[in-house]
Amino acid sequence: MSLRLRLLLSLALALAALVGSSGCKKKNEAAGGASAKAVPTGPVKVALALDETVLIEQATLAGGPHPLEHLAKLPPAGTWIAVEVIDQAGKVTTVLAPSKNHAGAAPALSADDRGAIFGLLKDGKLEQPVTAVAKVTVKTKSDAGKPVEGMDHAHGGGGGDSGGGGDHGTGANEGDKSVRATPTADLKIEIETAAGTSTFTGDKMVGLPEVKAPTGDTETPGWSLVDVLAVAGLKDVKAVTLTDDEGASLKVEGADFDPARAMLYLKLNRSGVIRFRLFRKTGDVWDVAGELRGIKKIKAAS
Repeated sequence: MSLRLRLLLSLALALAALVGSSGCKKKNEAAGGASAKAVPTGPVKVALALDETVLIEQATLAGGPHPLEHLAKLPPAGTWIAVEVIDQAGKVTTVLAPSKNHAGAAPALSADDRGAIFGLLKDGKLEQPVTAVAKVTVKTKSDAGKPVEGMDHAHGGGGGDSGGGGDHGTGANEGDKSVRATPTADLKIEIETAAGTSTFTGDKMVGLPEVKAPTGDTETPGWSLVDVLAVAGLKDVKAVTLTDDEGASLKVEGADFDPARAMLYLKLNRSGVIRFRLFRKTGDVWDVAGELRGIKKIKAAS
């Protein structure tokens, strides 16, 4: 065999090996999906908090998903009213009453080369994953700062959410207000309509009918967005877009204004930040369909 022929044969074999290796790599990545990404072997920066207390600021997440209960000392999952997840961009994702609404799935953390991943661990896999997680908070208290007892996770109106006894009557709500922030004129929301732009101030919310969330933290009084829109001069509006201080937006329209199918819930947390949650009802179960923190603008559809 001539030298030239041997060189051509060697080159052909090398190219075949390179193509085969690339094909196997692509096949493995396609089969493995997110799990094909490199998993850090050392600690990953992610905070895990219980209400206002940070329990850990980093976690070693090699070896597969780790239930939150395995990463820090937490109360029984049945007492959790919500798990709040904040990613590195500041986006908030909330899982309400996980033991009730997601039976058999444990809130857990995993990791890849982007950082921590939150999800619901079921049958060894993470469902509803949230990537690049910065902080996870297990909430066992209402925004009024007290534990929630006798909470009905599936629907509103039960478990003493309304009525005159215990912690749910007028006197207790007044007590809650002494703990919670009260909306003042310093809280400003830009209102945009076809007629122009105006500013809505928080003091106009004082005296509006109070409502409570149908699931999760059913203790903290808030307000219906419909009532706030009416005070802001947007009565009988059919669609609005809400924007928060990070620029994220959420459109509310159609059936979302039907109180039998949805609740448009605003509340002021103890830091004085106005938050919005859109609850939608499927069968007898209420779920969070969208949420924003720090509402800065409301735009009415033209």
